[in-house]
Amino acid sequence: MSAVEGTQFVDRRATRAVIDLDAFANNVRLVRSRLAPRVDLMAVVKANAYGHGARLIARTAIEAGASDLGVATVSEGVQLRRFGITAPILILGSITSEEAELALRFDLTVTIADDLALAAVARAARGIGGTQPAAIQLKVDSGMRRFGASPEQALALAATIAADPHLSLSGIFSHFASADDPMATSTREQGERFRALLNEMTERRLTPHRIHIANSAAMLTATDRHENLVRSGIALYGLQPSPRVPLFSGMRPVMGLRSQVARVFSLAAGDAVGYGGTYRAETAGRAALIPIGYADGYRRGLSNRGWMAADGWRLPVIGRVSMDQTIVAIPPEASLTVGSGVSVMATDPDDLAPTADTIADLLETISYEIVAGISARVPRHFMRGGNVVAIESIETGLVEFS
Repeated sequence: MSAVEGTQFVDRRATRAVIDLDAFANNVRLVRSRLAPRVDLMAVVKANAYGHGARLIARTAIEAGASDLGVATVSEGVQLRRFGITAPILILGSITSEEAELALRFDLTVTIADDLALAAVARAARGIGGTQPAAIQLKVDSGMRRFGASPEQALALAATIAADPHLSLSGIFSHFASADDPMATSTREQGERFRALLNEMTERRLTPHRIHIANSAAMLTATDRHENLVRSGIALYGLQPSPRVPLFSGMRPVMGLRSQVARVFSLAAGDAVGYGGTYRAETAGRAALIPIGYADGYRRGLSNRGWMAADGWRLPVIGRVSMDQTIVAIPPEASLTVGSGVSVMATDPDDLAPTADTIADLLETISYEIVAGISARVPRHFMRGGNVVAIESIETGLVEFS
């Protein structure tokens, strides 16, 4: 046995994502408290819980009051089941015929929007021959023109499901295209189309148990669209769906990015920095090398635009962000040395580093892309009560500490 094999390895990389499970649980409880008693909460944990770490986030969501979980793919749902999650899990995206049996064997609720997918699920359900019918939810295109059946198709699909003893219509849902814009008239129009379909289904005695259309933005702004389940993703992570849609008071960001100074060096006036020499020092000074780059999810678009923070000082990014490293300028008064801690992305509004929302504004994108883009090679340090309770990395997988 080698020395490495004989030692429990805990990732000690300087760059890490810090996931505050207390903040996430707080956000879930706040949202739950704002919903009517008849309305349940689905925590959307797709894309590795928007980069936050799906397994512990999912478990925390259920413990804090979410009833259901939403994922995008079968593999995401299987990962949660293997972790011991027993709550209802809806695959929000499409599935292939090859995935149908796997989904059903792991008790995942599948989303259907066409005859071909329904036929594949029906074959899989008959082949498995379980004691319970396979749970299906219908996705309706109420105006987004992406994934979903037309209202007419949905009625036909619902009738087919109702006639098959191996299938169960457990839910129906749609998705708003512009709920993050309070002035958009399309949200009202989509809601009306969805409600008209539900009325028709009621007349035909096809109404399922779960009915949902509200995403985070609609949850925050349109209580009349809550139906009996809301799907919340970005808001639960403490980030705004858009600058026009504020969060509930008391909600706070869950993920921060931290690193350390790897090298301190001097710059002479006129020195060019980084690939292409896009930054040239106007005066003599000092710079620091931070071991984070675009392969970690620290975007190249932050070259000569972004900043980090340390010891109460703002550290501007100078030169191009590299794949694995970024260079920042050190203010003359700052006393940074190798090993000094650096805040790359903040959760605390008093931190001088930018938040995910601020970084998104700089890059003219959305915070979803910023946090979901933090790559797997960045270890996740999960915090509770100010202590690290778990670390997840590509070297160790998920390691929880008792």
